[in-house]
Amino acid sequence: MITLYSGLVVRQPLIETVIPAFEAATGEHVEATFEPTTVLLERIAAGERPDLLLGVSSSVAELAAAGVLDPELVRDIAVSAIGFACLPETAQPPTGTAEDFLDYLCAARAVAYTLSGASGLHFMRVLQDRGLLERVDERAVRLGGGLTAEAVVDGRADIAIQQISELRSVFGPHVVNPIPHELQSYGRFAIGARVHAPAAATAFAAMLTEANAQDAFAGVGLSAP
Repeated sequence: MITLYSGLVVRQPLIETVIPAFEAATGEHVEATFEPTTVLLERIAAGERPDLLLGVSSSVAELAAAGVLDPELVRDIAVSAIGFACLPETAQPPTGTAEDFLDYLCAARAVAYTLSGASGLHFMRVLQDRGLLERVDERAVRLGGGLTAEAVVDGRADIAIQQISELRSVFGPHVVNPIPHELQSYGRFAIGARVHAPAAATAFAAMLTEANAQDAFAGVGLSAP
């Protein structure tokens, strides 16, 4: 069995396509845990040692520099943009400018975002820099983790902010678009294997750079590194 700790950004393509293909081809079982990278780092700091970690590239690189992951087995696999989700009948921002998008957020009944994921932390910094965080938070749905678009589908929020691939992975009627470029944070994601990881784990990591896996990532809005 291979143990994989992974950020939510690639959850859908891994579960639906990549892991089943790998297990069918090799007979190996992948035991995957999906959480925001910050949560996974806390677990590793507490002493847990999965065979593989898939998360924000800078965090993976830091663990490799610290000797937790093998520096020779770190690979960038995808680039993600932050997006917003809303119901199909919900009005969109009138233009693609940052100003109109921020006005759109302030006018919403409620905005959902996470307190632990890279997208949520960036979103809070954007609002804080523009003096809008308290205004949005008066009606925000602030989640410790998970998929924010679920709050749009179930009616708790009008708008959800998260990585585009995470927003798209939620079942139910909603539309997903990128936030304006001026407000963006393009996240790079990498996979690393622990020191002395089994050969099957390194084979899985290598598979993520191949065409079939990259096509699966592209299908949820991720770009090649």
